[in-house]
Amino acid sequence: MKQLLLVVALLVVAFPARAEQRTASFALIIGVNRGADPELPELRYADDDAARYQELFRLLGARTYLHARLDANTRRLHVQAAAEARLPRRAELARSLKELRAEVRQAKRRGVRVALYVVYAGHGNVKNGEAYVLLENDRWNARRLAELVERPGADEVHLIVDACNSGLLAASRGPGGRRRPFAGFSQMGPLVENPRVGLLLSTSSGRESHEWERFQAGVFSHEVRSGLYGAADADHDGRVSYREIAAFVDRANAAIPNERFRPDVLARPPAGSDSLVSLQVGLGRRVEVRTRQGSHWVLENGVGVRVADFHPGPDHEMSIVRPGNELLFLRRVPEKTDSAEEEYALPTGTDVVQLADLEAAIPRVAMRGAAHESFSLIFSLPFDLATVKAHERPSREHARPVASPRTDHVSDWRRPTGITALGVGAALAATGAALWLSGETIRRDGESGVSQRDLAVRNQRVTDRRTASFVTLGFAGVATAAGLILLAWPASSPR
Repeated sequence: MKQLLLVVALLVVAFPARAEQRTASFALIIGVNRGADPELPELRYADDDAARYQELFRLLGARTYLHARLDANTRRLHVQAAAEARLPRRAELARSLKELRAEVRQAKRRGVRVALYVVYAGHGNVKNGEAYVLLENDRWNARRLAELVERPGADEVHLIVDACNSGLLAASRGPGGRRRPFAGFSQMGPLVENPRVGLLLSTSSGRESHEWERFQAGVFSHEVRSGLYGAADADHDGRVSYREIAAFVDRANAAIPNERFRPDVLARPPAGSDSLVSLQVGLGRRVEVRTRQGSHWVLENGVGVRVADFHPGPDHEMSIVRPGNELLFLRRVPEKTDSAEEEYALPTGTDVVQLADLEAAIPRVAMRGAAHESFSLIFSLPFDLATVKAHERPSREHARPVASPRTDHVSDWRRPTGITALGVGAALAATGAALWLSGETIRRDGESGVSQRDLAVRNQRVTDRRTASFVTLGFAGVATAAGLILLAWPASSPR
């Protein structure tokens, strides 16, 4: 009997491990600093976000496809991403989707279940009541996004979007093209009609997204990655659920008083599972952080790339996946400005490192970003299992209302109006110059051999042409100045 019980126990323990091994993960990651809408300003860190998402999903065992135009600094910091990145353009993406579909089919023929992560960091916009995100030469609304995530044929899809108005991708349009508020996810549009698609979106309203120099990343994207490195795994089950990541991001921003600087999160799991990512592959190499009081910690590498931020509650342990074999530093952020920071170098030769075994040193650097006063409050509140239990559970039938956005974006009309004004100014300038030259021609043709009567008529014609020329050139100057002002006016949304 004891032998039989032992066999049963071993089967129970082994079954989840075998099930874990039978799921293959793929990640399609896109970062766009400058999209197809020319009126939107250029972002600084969407390419960095894409490169860091690639590193994260590689650590978690996923096969990755990266699309981003990396700037010089990002190429220096993320050498592997620089070697592999394809451009975020329509043709390049179509090539990756074709390869991805072939790999997914191969995995499924071999009896392997497939999970696909589609990650986007970049610009979002709304026109005519319809939200969309941008490639460098294309636009994706909710319908096209739904087709994109469906095309590879994965068993489950997780869509993560950090962009302005991204929450509106989950809402359908009402009469007249206006986005309507919703109380649930059912029958809201093509993205949410597919039960195999989970959504993690950065804004549930028309609120803008943010980048921060101190993170060198989008704020929401950095917070999500921090959670997916293991900080959001509040119940220590080796997985990060949609509820945990939503609670983690909300808690990270809860201390910021101005809602303008608080990223909002809309999280909805696919049907049948609340799990977003499994950490089992990555946790073989980790750092375990636990303190009696709880503190805000930063994990960064030797060249200053900020990998993750987290703030465990008192006596709450966090297991954070460690990237590769590179030199890493764990830095404690002081709660008061007059207290000293602490920094710990993580040994590269040890797979599992505990904070209690490390010796503190003086931090190498201290950085302050442009939005330091507001964004420095991020992660100032502790996170633990109680935070997740207090967080409203995401549901397929209930979500926060999405407010109808303003569709009369000033940047939408300023550019075409400015270009038109410049065109009118140029035409008027040409007309004024022609009138002046015409008057000069009349004056020269009649300088001799004419009667006093004809001379008076000629002089009046010259005067009329000059007056018309002055008036026309004046209007040309006004139109040109108006066009230049409209084109130079700053856009209203940073992402």
